Amino acid sequence: MAIDYSRRAPDYDAVRADDLTDRAFWLQGLIEVGEIQPRERVLDLGAGTGRFSALLQTTNPVVALDRSAEMLAVARGKASFPCIRGDGHALPIRRGAVDVTLLVMVLQHLANPGAVLSEVARVSRRVVIATVDLERRPKTILEEAFPSLLEVDRARFPRIDAIVADLTSAGFGRIRVEERPYRRTFTVEQQLDRVRRKYLSTFDLLPPGEFEEGMRFLEREMAKRFGDRFELASNITFVAGTR
Repeated sequence: MAIDYSRRAPDYDAVRADDLTDRAFWLQGLIEVGEIQPRERVLDLGAGTGRFSALLQTTNPVVALDRSAEMLAVARGKASFPCIRGDGHALPIRRGAVDVTLLVMVLQHLANPGAVLSEVARVSRRVVIATVDLERRPKTILEEAFPSLLEVDRARFPRIDAIVADLTSAGFGRIRVEERPYRRTFTVEQQLDRVRRKYLSTFDLLPPGEFEEGMRFLEREMAKRFGDRFELASNITFVAGTR
């Protein structure tokens, strides 16, 4: 089931983005593992609201591509980088036009990740992916509140070895895999509000009634267990390749 981001676009950044984290964690990881150099041409595939395009456009020519017109409308309000509506399975970009392509938390939304990575290989010399290794994701109170969450995500997120195999099949070599710890701290009420507003796309895929029941569980339990502060602790895996 595809996630409809059209209705999420207006408050997408409010429940997900944080400028310090976006710069110090996400952007730094993409640049370091992806070996992105200033002035290299960048394609942000699945750019959404253009969070990373907006950060990179200060040093690199960047194009944001997404299939949601509503998300791209938000991206266009951030800076003057080009925004293209398109599908990663058939990129509207000429062969070899890009130095490096980013896919940040995108693979789980794709019908055929291998086909998309083959398209990336057609247009780009390098690629850097940010994803989650479900075999290593630590369990949190969210998995307790929403019993189907992990199972649904395991069906959505490609395994790291499958990503490496798809990159190899697409013609990428010198593949690098690096897992980095991801930490953010919220007040308990901030985290509850993020869940209410479904900051994880998987919440839209839970069985009927599970989200509402899990929300009630969190409203009862979070303050008891965590007091005033909740630390979100996870790991993000960066995978890069070069043609």
